[in-house]
Amino acid sequence: MSCVLRAVGAEFEVDAFLRRSRLSPMKVWRRGEKLTARHSPGDAGQELKHGQSGFAALASAASFRQPAQQASDAELFLKRHEAALSTLAEYPGVDAILLDFGIEDRPLGLYGSETQTSYFPPELLRQMGKLNIGLVITRYPETAD
Repeated sequence: MSCVLRAVGAEFEVDAFLRRSRLSPMKVWRRGEKLTARHSPGDAGQELKHGQSGFAALASAASFRQPAQQASDAELFLKRHEAALSTLAEYPGVDAILLDFGIEDRPLGLYGSETQTSYFPPELLRQMGKLNIGLVITRYPETAD
């Protein structure tokens, strides 16, 4: 997965929203359900539970090495699902909606001589703002070819 839309909220009735929506979530969780993975070494032996309800939907399947394609796919996703996302933005209990772009973290040159930038087209940012969607960039370790 490279670009994922997530919606969360402590009082978000995620199942009720999804029944009325054409969005196809790849993952759904509910407040109070047991977490399936530990978040830190100190969590061993503790039963952790979700503090919020929410869902995740794939906005782009482009690889971590294709940020421009991710942005283009995400723009089409927002246009295709504009009605559902507009409803989601106003839905009771939703605390946050975000697009999370997974991008490969490239090593910097000797002495930090290179930079890493991520460009997001204005139209994508306008659509995100209109739908009250935040932007997250998650950098993943470089993968071998």
